[in-house]
Amino acid sequence: HTAVEAWHLFMADGDFHSAAWSARTVIHALRARSCACGGTGARFAAAAVALAEEELRRARLSGDDFGEACFLMSMAELHCDAKNLDEGLRCAEAASAAFLRCGAIPATAAAGRVLVVLVLGELQVRRYQFHEAEAAAQQALRLLDASEDAGASACRARAGLLLGVAGRLQQKHAAVIASTKEAIPWAQETGDLRLLAALMYLLASSSHSLGGRFRAAAAAAGEAQRLWEQMELRASGWAQCALSLQTQALLAETSHDAAKEALRQHMRTARGPGPRVLLRDAWVQCLKRLDGPGDREKAHAISDKTLATLQSTSELSSAWEARELELIASIHVKSNSWKKVEEACKWAEQAKQKLHGSGDKYLEADAIPSIAKCYILLGRPSDAASVLSERRQLFRELGARSREAEAMLDLADALCKEQVSRVDSRARRFLRDAFQICQEALNAFSDVGQETGMAKAHLLLADIYMHRQEPSEAEHEARQAEQLYRRAGESKKVAKAVRKLGFACCEQDRPSAAARCASEAVVFCRKAGDRYATAEMLSWEAQCLGSQRVRLRAAAFALRH
Repeated sequence: HTAVEAWHLFMADGDFHSAAWSARTVIHALRARSCACGGTGARFAAAAVALAEEELRRARLSGDDFGEACFLMSMAELHCDAKNLDEGLRCAEAASAAFLRCGAIPATAAAGRVLVVLVLGELQVRRYQFHEAEAAAQQALRLLDASEDAGASACRARAGLLLGVAGRLQQKHAAVIASTKEAIPWAQETGDLRLLAALMYLLASSSHSLGGRFRAAAAAAGEAQRLWEQMELRASGWAQCALSLQTQALLAETSHDAAKEALRQHMRTARGPGPRVLLRDAWVQCLKRLDGPGDREKAHAISDKTLATLQSTSELSSAWEARELELIASIHVKSNSWKKVEEACKWAEQAKQKLHGSGDKYLEADAIPSIAKCYILLGRPSDAASVLSERRQLFRELGARSREAEAMLDLADALCKEQVSRVDSRARRFLRDAFQICQEALNAFSDVGQETGMAKAHLLLADIYMHRQEPSEAEHEARQAEQLYRRAGESKKVAKAVRKLGFACCEQDRPSAAARCASEAVVFCRKAGDRYATAEMLSWEAQCLGSQRVRLRAAAFALRH
């Protein structure tokens, strides 16, 4: 209502540029009302589209470049809301060009350029073009640095969030932590609780994934949950997602009692089917991690009850049921029983079928690794390679270049396993295909600038060279991976690359070099805060050094932790 009043006042005063900006605010408010009302908000969305189209037509007739740019940007946002991503991208690019033509009003046009770059980035994230979205966020920050508007806190926070989301989806955890920490003060300055909660959640997620920061991850996830509950958005499920992440971080830090208590407190207050399902799933994940006497049976019982609830309600989409089927499959896989793994395979296949029926190719592709894992455990690597090839094709159809490259690495790994399982003449062909696919994935990761993906490709190439009895080439690839992981700040993965390097040294009869690698791997595992990996690396160090003292140290560490 305030925006409508401002719009009319500016129109009466003849300030058409300010009027256009106010009309855009009216459209933005209608979009917000549509989101807040959920399924009943369609009329607000329709009103926003009608207003944007009418004002865009009027701006074009009068030759008002600024007005045209404003309403094209609004159309791009509306298309994004409606998932018409191609049309949204076209409108955003046209808006960017229109803002560049606004030379007479540089300050307002500069603000508009920043906003339209952010809209472009958000559209690219939804199109799975993560590298392009990351570039858009960096461009927005450069434009803000060059502008005279020192108070553009909201835009800076929004750019930081976009940078964090794009980085998280590319597994650039150290970069995500840096960008979110920089953006959080800007979000606090604007007072936008939703933006601040999203940044806290991203910080917690990447801190947990990076390892060694579990206490910080639990604290950030707890703050995100508190903020979402403060906004009374319990029905949205984000508070429960934050609680689940907090629980995982506490379990990783071995604070088991604190994790269970946090879940118990919120189980009693959950409202709505979505939040209740998320909390039950968080409890199942907790039981899976503890894996004590009776924990697996309890996890089975909770998952079965949740699945029955999902099958009997129409309030939640089929994607929720598919997610639960994947969780049940993961419980069966942990049992290490042939029969249970076969059952897990059936559950995972059902999850994929549900997602295929929903038409969401991205989620369908993400469900395939669970099936591939079951096939490999059942000794069917050729079937695993077949489904992983399908996954690669799905990502290619979506235009998700970095995810396609990840799928290619999974396929190459499955082909390596198939080569190991064979003793016939076809074994060499599988290894050759794996090498070629791995090289393609490396080039794809290089094209999008994803260094962690490149490092993963180099490690897999090192494995392939070891299978081919070429340890010097394997050593070269492992060194490449080590350097890339060091640059990304991934301590645990640096240890993995150093270990691979040590194996290559052993194959070349260089025990002293292998021993140095073992000692270095222990240091990096300790730095990452992964106690299980540290115990494993100490054991390997003992084997390399052949020292009774080191063996005793490794055994003592394993018993303590």
